[in-house]
Amino acid sequence: MLSRQERASDLLEYARLEHQGIFLTGPNEIRLLSDELPASAFDGKGFVLAGFGNCRCASDAKAIRQFDAHARVPNGVNQIALGHETLQLVLQAPEDSGFVPGDLVVVTPGHSSEPIDPSTFAPVSDGVLAALGYSYRHLGGLRAFNAVPGSAPAFLKQQGFGNLFNKVSRHPGISLVSLAHAEPFACNYGTNKHVFTIGSDGEFRYGVPPRAIVAYLSGTARMAMINLTIVAAVPDDELPSVVYITGSPGKLADMEEYALIRDLRRRGSRVVLIDRSDPEIISRLTEFGKSEVIWTNYASQATYDQACEIIADGGNINSYAGAADPDLLLPMSVAPAPDFPSFAEEAAAQIEVMHHNHGPNDPCRHRGLAKEPRIALLGFAGQPERVDAYLKALPSGTEVHVPDYDLSDRNLPLLTESSTLTDVFIASTGDMAAALYREVEGRLSRSAAVNFIDGDLVVPIGSRHAHYVSRHQVCGPNVPWHMTNTSEPHSDDMVQQAQNPVDFDWMVKGVCGLRHVPVMMEKVESEQPFGSFFAFTELPDIPYVEVSAAAFDAASENAEKPVRTALELAAKVLRTNGEVWSREVEQALYAGYDQPYPLDLS
Repeated sequence: MLSRQERASDLLEYARLEHQGIFLTGPNEIRLLSDELPASAFDGKGFVLAGFGNCRCASDAKAIRQFDAHARVPNGVNQIALGHETLQLVLQAPEDSGFVPGDLVVVTPGHSSEPIDPSTFAPVSDGVLAALGYSYRHLGGLRAFNAVPGSAPAFLKQQGFGNLFNKVSRHPGISLVSLAHAEPFACNYGTNKHVFTIGSDGEFRYGVPPRAIVAYLSGTARMAMINLTIVAAVPDDELPSVVYITGSPGKLADMEEYALIRDLRRRGSRVVLIDRSDPEIISRLTEFGKSEVIWTNYASQATYDQACEIIADGGNINSYAGAADPDLLLPMSVAPAPDFPSFAEEAAAQIEVMHHNHGPNDPCRHRGLAKEPRIALLGFAGQPERVDAYLKALPSGTEVHVPDYDLSDRNLPLLTESSTLTDVFIASTGDMAAALYREVEGRLSRSAAVNFIDGDLVVPIGSRHAHYVSRHQVCGPNVPWHMTNTSEPHSDDMVQQAQNPVDFDWMVKGVCGLRHVPVMMEKVESEQPFGSFFAFTELPDIPYVEVSAAAFDAASENAEKPVRTALELAAKVLRTNGEVWSREVEQALYAGYDQPYPLDLS
């Protein structure tokens, strides 16, 4: 049997030649292009990889529509390699990297937590938050061969994303598609890891609580079901007691037949499927109690309003799908603040309740001000004694911004109007406090904390400023619920799927070869069906086809070899296994192409 090392050696020679990939070339432009890796990629100082395939992700759609207006796509670029849910084979690696040719790896998608030039990995103010599938020409899940600078792994560690590559263990029953789910698995696993509530003693309690009531709003799509699969991977006595899911009637009807839903009900969870257009939706969503954890899986004002209405006191809303639309808001109702005996005691208490992530993508939080605080005191006009109390409570040398006060005699470093802020204290109430917040929201740094020290308002939290876990947090004793957000996939979470994979084959509803990705993307985007859709890099001429024996047979009728043989062999397997995707279906496709199946290599 061919070894992975031998296969890697063979493929390295092909990697030097012109090869194909799927690229973004402009807004709504997805093109199959030929490309070459730079000659410098083969000097032994960097990595060269071969792609086996990539799952379509819904977040691709935003980059496809926006192109270089997207925060992760460099300005003025002419082509970007698409794809970030990918499985790859190492063909070349630096000697001291810990990797060797033949290693099968999943690639961490998030690469920088500060703007960089993706061609050099150097921080620059007008750079991008570089990421796999959004920022590079020579690295993406949907090109045959990829090149990565040798300096990239160390840079990613410094940025807080862990390992760039994670080795995949050998698993006899797992498929390429399930392994390519490492990225959405990590996104969901990390999201759930960051969920927190606060205990009776003020401690942070991380993760979805055992026997919780939970809700997935607009939760019939792929990412919600991946998340629920992870939530369900616990002992029966820790399963959610109630799971509310909203969606369209058609998709809810399909969901009734999902093995996941049936299994949850069999194990003792009450799964309540609710038509999102039901005029009594709030009553339905609270029939068995309010939710302690809510995932808003689709960015809409209706979803956000529902979440804020049905959340239990002290619960956690996860703004799962951050919106580009600045008018979409999460309306948090903050109660009037408690009274304090003195301004000094107030300042000490309100500073103590601030909290921040320990670092980028770190699920744990620390109490108090940021480690390098940049502080704004807003709405304090006419309250000099109160301002003085807060300033005295700050660490020496803290940078501050206090409008309407002359601080020139305080010997304090002052922030400019454009400075980012880590800690904000807002003293007004009602519409005035909300307006001050909206003015400053765009200046909040990652993991910033905001405290409405007078309270008594509805805070208009902009969804696009609350999309990732290291975004800001509203803090204080009068805050009704807490906020976590989509995880930026971290290698520590991806390795969970690489080493002990969850089987996601049941979600696979369509596949294609590399050359048919534009057709697949167009169909899936227009029809928005449930499921996962996978593209095979090494089987480039497989047409876009739904996962069923009948569809495979129909597609094979007008196909030429080896495509016809591959589809016919795969259809036979589908007939024997209940029409569900599997490793055996993939093996049949590769056999039809007379290609070695990657996971069978020794």
